[in-house]
Amino acid sequence: MAHFKVGTRSSQLAVAQTRQLVALLEQAGHQVELVTFETKGDRVLDRALHQVGGKGLFTEELERALLSDAIDMAVHSLKDLPTALPQGLVIGAYALPEDRRDVLIAKEPLDLLPPGTVLGTSSLRRAAFLRNMRRDLEVAPVRGNLQTRFRKWQEGAVDGLVLAAAGVIRMGWTERVTQYLDPEVMVPSPGQGILAVEAAIHRADVRGVLDTINDGRSEAVAVAERSVLDELGGGCQVPLGAFAEWIDVDRLRLVAQVAGVDGQIMLRETAECPAYAVEEAGRQVGRRLRDEGALKLIQTAEG
Repeated sequence: MAHFKVGTRSSQLAVAQTRQLVALLEQAGHQVELVTFETKGDRVLDRALHQVGGKGLFTEELERALLSDAIDMAVHSLKDLPTALPQGLVIGAYALPEDRRDVLIAKEPLDLLPPGTVLGTSSLRRAAFLRNMRRDLEVAPVRGNLQTRFRKWQEGAVDGLVLAAAGVIRMGWTERVTQYLDPEVMVPSPGQGILAVEAAIHRADVRGVLDTINDGRSEAVAVAERSVLDELGGGCQVPLGAFAEWIDVDRLRLVAQVAGVDGQIMLRETAECPAYAVEEAGRQVGRRLRDEGALKLIQTAEG
């Protein structure tokens, strides 16, 4: 069996979820060394993510290490991975899917929060969708790792937080959740809740091992969602949500929506498709959103 160096971000959450992936490899008899990196997205905390610039805020440093063979594979939250990978790299496995919804941490569920309540989020998508759902609430940017954001809430900087359920669960914080938000309304980020394991194309040995841990049903979901994103520019920090779910053993339903940053305009499209057609279904949904003006909304938000 092989010895692999597995790279990930240095945050507590990134390490925790990567250790779950490492356990799969170790169960198969491989020896694994964990290597951590601080990324640009981890270092720059004085601006909202969409203002930092670039499409690989949480991935670029790991990808350089892959291309130089400093590490053998890199583990990412799929939602942080742009759709266009650097030349020579590929997603070798979609793994360990977790609850794909967003959650609210606050004193009351979303519908019961009083006007003027300040909700914190680091996501342009969540901010736009929240403003669409509750225009009487305030949304404030909160950056940092999960522990930092939770501490800011405890200290009263904001009245509540909206986070990815997967991260909260992987940190063992489920008792802190006030509400799991409906993914048909608070549509998650493409790929949210799924881990992506990236590898170099020339490393056939690594790709062969990753084939054995790939979750095919998660891959189909991810391809459907990320095809929507790819049609609209491929970046991660955009006010777009896409959520695919299995409605039969071989059929998926996809919902995607794009909002203006102020939440006043919301574009929404849905589709159903067989498993073999998920990419084209996602692209069709993306093209319909684009025809309705989604690119203008995204470009305004990014500006």
